Amino acid sequence: MSTPLPRTPRIAVSGLLVIALAQTAWAQTTPTERAAAGPVLQAIDSVQTRLAPSAQATRLATRPDAARDRILERAGAIWDGEMQTLSDHIGRHPEVGWKEFQSVDTLVKVLRHHGFSVEVGVARLETAFVATWDSPAGAGPVLGLIGEYDALRDTEGPFHGDQHHAQTPIVIAAAVALQEYLTTAKVAGTVRIYGTPAEEVGPPAKSIMRDAGVFKGADILIRSHSSTETSRARAGFGICCLNINEVKYVFTGRPSHQLTSWNGRNALSAAVRFYTSVDGLRSTFRPEASIQGVIPEGGIAPNVVPARAVVDYYIRYPDGIYLEHITRMIDNAARGAALATGTTVEINRYGEYRDGVTLGTLEEAWFAYARKLGAPHLELEPQRPAGYEETGGVSHDIPGVGISVFSSRGSYHTHEMLADGLGSVGHRAFRMDAQIMAGVLYHFLTDTGFRKSVQEEHRALTGLFSQYQENLRQAYVSEIGMP
Repeated sequence: MSTPLPRTPRIAVSGLLVIALAQTAWAQTTPTERAAAGPVLQAIDSVQTRLAPSAQATRLATRPDAARDRILERAGAIWDGEMQTLSDHIGRHPEVGWKEFQSVDTLVKVLRHHGFSVEVGVARLETAFVATWDSPAGAGPVLGLIGEYDALRDTEGPFHGDQHHAQTPIVIAAAVALQEYLTTAKVAGTVRIYGTPAEEVGPPAKSIMRDAGVFKGADILIRSHSSTETSRARAGFGICCLNINEVKYVFTGRPSHQLTSWNGRNALSAAVRFYTSVDGLRSTFRPEASIQGVIPEGGIAPNVVPARAVVDYYIRYPDGIYLEHITRMIDNAARGAALATGTTVEINRYGEYRDGVTLGTLEEAWFAYARKLGAPHLELEPQRPAGYEETGGVSHDIPGVGISVFSSRGSYHTHEMLADGLGSVGHRAFRMDAQIMAGVLYHFLTDTGFRKSVQEEHRALTGLFSQYQENLRQAYVSEIGMP
């Protein structure tokens, strides 16, 4: 699920609304997005000009601060000791989404050893957990860290080709360093770790946890992810892997022996007709659409007319408005296939991923620390907004950021990325991730000005999102209409 988009190519686009500030001209993916977003991007630019996040981040990362330096050193030491070993252990014992029982059991034991109280099974998800530690100095900002641990599904067996094995050990290293600082410096606050399962399997666990109120109370959320470069995102709206609708189309027919097939209604024939129809629709969709499907169920035996067949699609597009148009057309193709074959179809949309909110204050802060620590493969040009977690929704509720230091020479979802995650390339990156997390959270905790800037930017951007969506709707009206 979490394969970041390639960087936007720098091409000339005619006929677009002229955007006053050129640095945001590539903040969105498609020409329609950029045209619709124009006034909103100008408003976002105004926020960035007022808050000056790059200058603020440079000051935070470079000014002398003995307490911060000790926290960074401690986070690195914790990674070098216990957490690198834990990360490698999870990496060598992969478990797919919703079945990460051994990983969670190990992580919970480690967290309890470090003084965290842990609730397992939150939001009625067996492998989700929340670990909390409260400072003896009392209530203060709630520093939230997100950890994942599910492996990729593969025909040859599960494997950690997206480096989820390292994510929770990284956040534990940062969390324990902050925990020690809060204790010795007598600073008020809470450190909370959210164990989020099944990132690679729908429905999205973070959405389920959000709906159950699990993230309520957090003042900031931070996480890391594997990356093929060290790059931060622009402020604005976006998501790492396109807006997605996860939809299962379940065809139901009537069984019969194949010698009397006319007495049956072939659900597999309906599914195949539907699958072919979707392929035929591709040329009617804008080229940025990505439609990925499989037929995981198609019958039991060759001599029995299949009474049930399932087609599972991930339907993706850079914005959620046009995505709904694509999905409506695909839904109609399923209904047509059912009508043509005398079967019925149930349409089950089991997962949604939508644009998240990306904050310049936090993106620039973590990137300033990446520079400070000497992170490799720095991409100096800010990239398209990508939120900080794959569902998008959580980022509308709580300000946050994702750290993405270069950690692999291989592509996402590959065994090359697994090898790097278990070797020196990944280990060095993960150590930096932990240090950067600790640094950003330290400033959010102790620097009132920085914290207020983050909160102000989050309020401003979330307030602009509905305008962006309405602009997109209007941009598409002449082409596809709106229901």
